[in-house]
Amino acid sequence: YQYASSYAGTNPLSVNGAAMGSTTSSSSTDATKNGVSTADGSGKITFSFTRQSHHVHLSGLDVEVATTQARTTLALGLASRWQAYGGSYGTPTFSYGDGLCIIDGLIKHGSWGHLATLPAQCRPSKRLIFNLNNHATTSRVDIET
Repeated sequence: YQYASSYAGTNPLSVNGAAMGSTTSSSSTDATKNGVSTADGSGKITFSFTRQSHHVHLSGLDVEVATTQARTTLALGLASRWQAYGGSYGTPTFSYGDGLCIIDGLIKHGSWGHLATLPAQCRPSKRLIFNLNNHATTSRVDIET
């Protein structure tokens, strides 16, 4: 999606060199474009915006693997005092299927350390480390086995 509290605009989008029409940024977090694409031989998908308005915004991107198996989605159990942020961010969830686990949602009011415990089917075989946005700074999040 393309969130813009100001300086919204419309710009053409192409995916892997194929024109996908134009997208318009706004103050909504709804998707501004969706579709299906296939990665190239190296596993890469290329998204290109052509700047026609004053600004080009890319606030979020959701890429999923096409699956044939039904995906199961369940609420994510939070640790300590962590709680769902709520509103349009909904309840923190995890979904799994076809060997892929997706964690979604926003949490608040906890203390750093243990955030949540993933179920066994979503735990990696080795520690995974992510650098995430925490307002104007970054936070390291480890997902352990």
